[in-house]
Amino acid sequence: MGRIGSTVSRWTLAGGALLVAAAFSVAPVASASVNSVKTCKSANGYKVSGPNAKQICSGLSFYRGKVLTFVAPDKPGGGFDQNARIYAPYLAQYLGATVVVSNIPAGNTVAGMNYVAGTNTSNPGLTVGWMNVGPIVEDKLLSITGVTFNAASEVMLGGTAPDLSATAAIVSSACSAWDNGFGALLRANSASNPVIELIQTTGSTTFNMLMIDGVFGIHYRAIAGYASSADLVTGWNRGDGCVITDPVSVISKFIAAGKAKALLVNVPLQKNNEYYSSFVGVPTYLQAEKQFKSYIANKTQRAAAPVLNLAGNTERVFFAPPRTPKNLQAALVAAFKWASYNPNLMAQFRSIGQADGYVTGYTAKKDYNNYLNSARRVTEYLSAIGG
Repeated sequence: MGRIGSTVSRWTLAGGALLVAAAFSVAPVASASVNSVKTCKSANGYKVSGPNAKQICSGLSFYRGKVLTFVAPDKPGGGFDQNARIYAPYLAQYLGATVVVSNIPAGNTVAGMNYVAGTNTSNPGLTVGWMNVGPIVEDKLLSITGVTFNAASEVMLGGTAPDLSATAAIVSSACSAWDNGFGALLRANSASNPVIELIQTTGSTTFNMLMIDGVFGIHYRAIAGYASSADLVTGWNRGDGCVITDPVSVISKFIAAGKAKALLVNVPLQKNNEYYSSFVGVPTYLQAEKQFKSYIANKTQRAAAPVLNLAGNTERVFFAPPRTPKNLQAALVAAFKWASYNPNLMAQFRSIGQADGYVTGYTAKKDYNNYLNSARRVTEYLSAIGG
């Protein structure tokens, strides 16, 4: 990639085996035969057929032997990075390409997304990445200068199941009013007894935390400005504040050690999820809205409830710039879908506390637009961002 501060790993396909940091090319199919063929096989031998087969086959011909850059818009070990490194070998298998994972972490995922969108004028189709919807919505609603592209114009190739996140209170004498479940938090909370919350500068978990406050009328004092999830958790463990929202894989470690109490999860965890046992009995957003509906008292709060539900169910979107040729889009969609349903990949996702699943690019774009349009009605709840 040639970017200062980026981290790069390579996956490719050679003789049916996945190799790390290897240089290998698969001989491309002759273009003349691909233009007329209606069926073909992926690089790892899966038959391609159906109404879109001609475009997929053409795209597969292009990618064989090429280098595809997969941008993870966070640091090595972060959620987007983990997901990219899980997907990369499977994409390499299907496409016959070398897949390079490159970390561009600045701006709380914004720099990485901007970089992918910026390849629209330079070999579009050779760079893909993850789209983090939360910061995009926040930037648009709050007129924050950061995201330099129109997300609705990007090619959303598909999406994963929603990231699993939890809201939790640290167990300490200073936070004892909040560490006995969500109902107890609501009963103890008041204007004179606000919850001390930690939030990042922007991001999906920040959005969720502030929407929870808005929906349930929680009085809070935000300690803002943490640049990453790692910084947020360090501050939480240090005692900067009492409550955070972060991935279940992070929160579960504190719960297992008796250092935190789970309050909410965004969606139900699958029973075969690595961290399922840490969140048994913890209400989801939807369950909490029913169980504690008396706290959702006014029109704005009621309007915020579906926004919170949309945010909690938002996919991690696999995307490419809009000038990516249609045949390359088709091949990338086919590769991502095949990878998403691969049993080994699904098991890897569960092992890191993520839900396995797949949504189409059409659904991902529809969900983004619904999320953005619904959030416009409750922008006031985001005022703590940047504080």
